[in-house]
Amino acid sequence: MKSILNISIIGFLVGMVGTGLGGICAMFVKNTKDKFLSILLGITGGFMLGIVCFQLLPQSYALGGIWNEVLGIVLGTLLILFVEEKFPQDKYEPLLKSGLLLAISIGIHNIPEGLAIGSSFMMESNIGYILSLAMLIHNLPEGLTLAIPLKLSNVSNLKILLITLLAGLPTGIGAFIGAYLGNLSSIFISICLSFAGGAMLYIICSELIPNAKALHNGRTSTIGIIIGFILGLFF
Repeated sequence: MKSILNISIIGFLVGMVGTGLGGICAMFVKNTKDKFLSILLGITGGFMLGIVCFQLLPQSYALGGIWNEVLGIVLGTLLILFVEEKFPQDKYEPLLKSGLLLAISIGIHNIPEGLAIGSSFMMESNIGYILSLAMLIHNLPEGLTLAIPLKLSNVSNLKILLITLLAGLPTGIGAFIGAYLGNLSSIFISICLSFAGGAMLYIICSELIPNAKALHNGRTSTIGIIIGFILGLFF
């Protein structure tokens, strides 16, 4: 497949269908006891931590080395710090703020995924279809994890679906760029990956894990973090 338009459409579908399905799954989460919500949010934080540790940062290191990886992490953290300053503390509940910041970081993370999809379709093989299917499956739990804090903040199902779809949108943009430019610089992709990793790492440590602990003082959130971290190994 060499059509840039077709590749871009596949990229948009992979991103938006994947995260959108995750958002739909979150609609069935009910507000119950704080203990249950604590472990659920812990799983969310642990899963995203697993994605950062086992996928984004190792891939970044392999493509660009340690200093490009560090550069991306610092830039990603600075971006979220900048965005965080735009959220008035008295307007956004902690969980709502976490969900919105996580949606931004996953959107950033989806750009290098789209770049990989677009580039793979320009090769003389079927790797593009295989990678697209893998990315779609990978995006589903990510959509779920960003949607859970929104659901716990009583955001309407329609808004949750819209936010998860928008978070998947950058995959299509990345796919277009990847297909248009063909073989992209490994250094550029490395910085993109660690950029997304740095953004996620800040949100996990600053928002998700503290909020999980705040919901319940017991061990449930810690158990949830460990469960989510293990789940991150499989995606």
